[in-house]
Amino acid sequence: MSKSYTVIAVLEAKAGKEHELAAALKAVVEPSRAEEICLEYKLHQSSDNPAQFVLYEQWVSKERHREQFAKPYIIELGQKLETLLAKPYQVIFATELA
Repeated sequence: MSKSYTVIAVLEAKAGKEHELAAALKAVVEPSRAEEICLEYKLHQSSDNPAQFVLYEQWVSKERHREQFAKPYIIELGQKLETLLAKPYQVIFATELA
């Protein structure tokens, strides 16, 4: 049986851009969840640092996850991130073990 593929991304907004980053990230949540290859897609905001956001994504496979990068709403998000992020985002890619 195939194990799911998990992506955890940590993004930090530039000072004063927290609301814009939150809106940009929220805009991709529902379209991503609607994809048949998406098992879970959650957006969190740090309790300690309101400029920090965490995306938790679970996909049917690594290969299928790559399809996301061609979606118009993901391309648009990538363009917006260039002006909203304080530093490059960090990503952890993981494969389910148990």
